[in-house]
Amino acid sequence: MSRVLGRTARDGGCVEERRGASARRLAALAALAIAAAGCGARGGAAAQGAVAPARGERGGAAAQGAAAAERLFREAESLASRRRAIGVQLFVLDEAAQAGAAGATGERGAGRRAALEAEAARVQARTVAAYAALVDAPALRAAEQRPRALLGLARALQDGGDLRGAEARLRQLALEHPASSEAPEAHLALADLAFAAGRLDEAARACDAALRGAAPPALRKRALYVKSWSLRGLGGSAATGEAMRALRAIVRLDPAPAGSPEATIDEAAERELVELYAAHGDLEQARAFFAGAGDRAGPRLLDEVEARAARRRRAEPVDRPTL
Repeated sequence: MSRVLGRTARDGGCVEERRGASARRLAALAALAIAAAGCGARGGAAAQGAVAPARGERGGAAAQGAAAAERLFREAESLASRRRAIGVQLFVLDEAAQAGAAGATGERGAGRRAALEAEAARVQARTVAAYAALVDAPALRAAEQRPRALLGLARALQDGGDLRGAEARLRQLALEHPASSEAPEAHLALADLAFAAGRLDEAARACDAALRGAAPPALRKRALYVKSWSLRGLGGSAATGEAMRALRAIVRLDPAPAGSPEATIDEAAERELVELYAAHGDLEQARAFFAGAGDRAGPRLLDEVEARAARRRRAEPVDRPTL
C-alpha cells in the first residue's frame, strides 16, 4: 500500500511538473510577443524627439510578434487535437463496453475511463489557456491567427461546459473581426447556443448575420436550416412562411457531397418543405412558390405537394344530405 501511495504521489508530482512547464512555456511565448511588439514604443518614450526606429527594427519586431503568435496558435491547435483524440478513445471504450469486450467493462474498464477523463480535463484546461494566451495578449490583437484562435477558444470552452464563456468569446470574435472568414462561423455558433436555450428570435437573427456576405455553401445550408427550425418554433403564419422560404433556399443550392452532414440537411429540407407547404401553404400559389426552388428539385417537390393535397381531398368525408 505504501508503494502504491508513493507511486501516486510521484505521478501527481510529474503531472504538476508537466502542467507547470506548459504554463511557463505559454507565458514565455506571450511575454516574447509583448516584448517584440512593444520594444519600439519603449524606445520612443525613452528618447523624446529622437529619430523614429529604423524600418528594419520595426520589421524585426513585427516578425518576432508574428512568430510568437504562430507558436502559441500551434500549441493551442495541438492541444485541441489531443483533446479530440481522447474523445475518440472514450467513444471507442464506450462502444467496447456496450459490446461486452474484455478490458472495457468492470473495474478495469472503469479505471481506463477515469484515466482518460482525467487526461481530457487536463488537456482541456491547457487548450483554453493556450488559446487565451494568444487572443488576450494586447500586442497580438492584429495577429492573423487571432480570429481562428478566438473560434478555437470558444469551441474549447463549449466542450468544457462553459457556455457563457463560449458565447462571450463568439461575440468578441464577431465584434472585433467582423470581416474575417471565421465571423460567419461565430454567428452560426451563437445561433446554435440561442436555439438550444430556447431564444428563438435571437437564433433566427444570428442565422441572418451568418448568411450576410459570401458565406460558403455548407455554412449557408446549416444557417438556413437552423433558421427554419427557429422560425417554426416561433409559430404564426408569417414565421412559418419565412421558414418555408429558408428551406426553399437550401433546396436551390447545389447538392452537397454524399455522406456529408450537409447532404443530410439537403434531404431533410426537401422532405420538410413538402410537409410544411402541404400543411400551411397556399395551393393556388404552389406553382409560383416551387418555381423559386429551381429546375432541379422544384417540379418534383411541386408534384409531391399536389399529390398530398389530392390524397387529403380523397380522405375527407363526403357531406351527406340530411333528411
